[in-house]
Amino acid sequence: MNPKICVSIGKMPFITCLKLASAYPLVEVRLDLLKVDPENIDVLSMQSRQWIATCRPGTLTERERTVLLAASIRAGATYVDIEYEAAPEYRQTLIDLAKKLHCKVIISYHNFNETPNNTALHEIIVESKEMGADYVKLAVMANAFVDCAKILSLYGKYDNIIAFCMGEIGKITRIAAPLLGAKFTFASVDEAHVTASGQLTVSEMETVMKILKIEN
Repeated sequence: MNPKICVSIGKMPFITCLKLASAYPLVEVRLDLLKVDPENIDVLSMQSRQWIATCRPGTLTERERTVLLAASIRAGATYVDIEYEAAPEYRQTLIDLAKKLHCKVIISYHNFNETPNNTALHEIIVESKEMGADYVKLAVMANAFVDCAKILSLYGKYDNIIAFCMGEIGKITRIAAPLLGAKFTFASVDEAHVTASGQLTVSEMETVMKILKIEN
């Protein structure tokens, strides 16, 4: 499978998660969508080749999320995803631990309503890098195709970004991202396990990448 595809895993039994983590070159484990504890994370890390530890707010407290992400870093996660909007003390604790243990830091910004203007996007990228991001992830909602153009134009201005639009209109940006310089793009296991609006399945993404000859 093309290593530029990161398969997002969530909303499934832990045993299924383990099988998928060992099957793909790179997976994003949505800890907030799985029933896991720190002991489970050690097992998960041993089964994974490369993986991103992600734990979105909503279902768990900030302390619970910090514990799971810190356990992931200690277990050997390749990347840890930390929200741009996270409380500074929570964010810095995880960034310091990640730097110490050679885990790459992704600072991620999500906007489920719209695509911010260019000034706001610039500020988010610059501030994220100042926080300690190795990669800056931007996932914003596309309400028109001009939003897609705005996001894709960022690749000509910044290094080490993973930027794309959500929603049906934004699908093209998920395909274009690795062509323009993104380290990887995200896909779901199948249609029943989509973890974000507009996400293509890994099968669909692989087909497109073969057609476009997107190489490793």
